[in-house]
This record gives sequence, C-alpha cells and structure tokens, in this order.
Amino acid sequence: MQSKTALPKDTRSGRPQAMSARSTTTAPTTAQTTAIREHTAQRGFRWRGDWTIALVLLFLGFLTFIPLIMLLELSLKSQQQMADAMWLPAWPLHFKNYAKAWIVMQPYMVNSLNFSLGAVAVSILCSTLSAYVLARYDFPGREFFYMAILALLMIPGVLTLITAFVVTVRLNLNNTYWGVWLPLAAGAQAFQIIVLRTFFASLPSELFEAGRLDGAGELTMLLRIALPLAKPILSTLIVLQILNVWNEFIWPIMVLSDPGRYPAILGILRLGQLVTQRDPGAMYAGYVISGLPLLLMFAFTSRSFIRGLTSGAIKM
Repeated sequence: MQSKTALPKDTRSGRPQAMSARSTTTAPTTAQTTAIREHTAQRGFRWRGDWTIALVLLFLGFLTFIPLIMLLELSLKSQQQMADAMWLPAWPLHFKNYAKAWIVMQPYMVNSLNFSLGAVAVSILCSTLSAYVLARYDFPGREFFYMAILALLMIPGVLTLITAFVVTVRLNLNNTYWGVWLPLAAGAQAFQIIVLRTFFASLPSELFEAGRLDGAGELTMLLRIALPLAKPILSTLIVLQILNVWNEFIWPIMVLSDPGRYPAILGILRLGQLVTQRDPGAMYAGYVISGLPLLLMFAFTSRSFIRGLTSGAIKM
C-alpha cells in the first residue's frame, strides 16, 4: 500500500489545514520551458519584421513628401540663395516672399473660393434631389434613367469640352460665374447621383412609413430623415468636388476671357509672369498659398471624409 502524506492539523479544530498556493505551485518542466523560449523567439522575430516594414513605409513616405519639403524650402529663399545652393537649406529665411505672393494671389484666391462654393452648392442640390427620386419613387423608366446615368461615368470629360463650350457661349454664360458653376457641377452629377441613390435606397423603408404616418411630406422626409443620415457621405462628396473645382485648369481658361476672374491655379501663371525674373521665391510661395486652403480643408474634415468612405455608402 502507498503511504499517504499527513496534512498538518489545526490545533484548535483538529481538522487538516489546506496547503497554501505557494506550496502547491510546481516548477515548470523542461518541455514548458522550451515552449516558452520558442514563443518568445517567435515574438521577437515578428517584432523585428514589423520594424522592417515600418522603416520601409517611413522611407516611402519620406519620398512622397520630398516635393512638398522642397517647395517649402524654395519658397523661403532669395534669388541669390537659389543660385548658390538650389536644393540645400539656406539662411536667413525670406518670409517676405509670401507677402509679395499674397498681394498678387489674393483676388484669384477669392475667385477660386467663389467657384468652389457655387459649383458645390449647385451640384449637391441637383444630385440629392435626383438621387432621392431614383431611390424612393417607383415610376416607369426608373432603371433606364439610372443605367443611362451610370453609362455617363464611362465617357471622359475631355470629350465633352467642345460641346459644353458651345452651349455655354450660346446661352451667353461665357465670362460669368454661372458659366463656370454649371458645367463643373454637371460634370460631377453622374458619380454623386449613383453614390447618393445607393445610400438612399439602403435606408429602411420603415423610417419613411413612420414619417408618412406622422403627416410628413416627401420634402420633409428628405430634409428630416434622409439628409441627416447622409451627412458622412455628403461631406465626402463635398470634399471631392471642392478638390476637383479648385484644381480645374482647362475649363476656366476656356470660358473666362477676363484675367481678373481667373481662379488661383491660373493666377499662379500671372504671378510667374510678374515676379519670376526678379524673385522666383515669390512664385514658389504662390504655389504654397494656392494649396494651403485644400490642406486646411482636409485637416478639419478628414474624420468626416474617412467616415464617409468607410461607412459602406460608396458601393457600385
């Protein structure tokens, strides 16, 4: 028979005392120690691999920002500093280049802001109404119109430049703000209608039925139900539209004959003609000034922009 080890007894009750947790803890075996070492080695290998990927991505990101860094550096140099060391930092920094560039670029910046806000307002208004009708109304030919709008995405915008210019001239809209707003807004209609129609169609019909029971009309349901739910995707579409209008080069130079109404991207050309020969740093400062509003816009709207992209609303 195997002998049993007697447990120590309590002196007052006579019952055997339970062994403490420390006494029951056993030392790890050789197999357990080997497994722990292998797991630690694997974690260390993955850690080194992650650092390698991080360094590669950091290097690629640095290459991406090199043009921006060089632009900022050149915008703070004088003509003599560029002649001595074009691509190396130089002191002192000439912030007066930005003052010179702002004097020339100020009216063109106002024009770009006017063109962007006007084109976005017209585009979002028309695309929202069209998308809501295509999504919530059932009428003959609805799918045909939707497929026709979808087919417009396959037509390059360059092919419609001549036709749009002829129509603009015949309507006497050339050299006017409407001549810039309407064509640029029309160019974004196909994409915006498809995206918004997909989003409105995905909304539960119970929301609109409840609104009808409460006596709400279609316009009220659009303003009180559909649009508040569509804020993320609307912010994404607005950012994309402003980016496209702000960087539009071909259409303004075609339809505007008055240089005083040129946007900022065309104002840079005039800035280069005025200051390039005697002060090239001011021209580079003009590049920075023209791109600064887009940078600030994305900095303040990046969260809504990413939410609109990842909310599942953009589906084809």
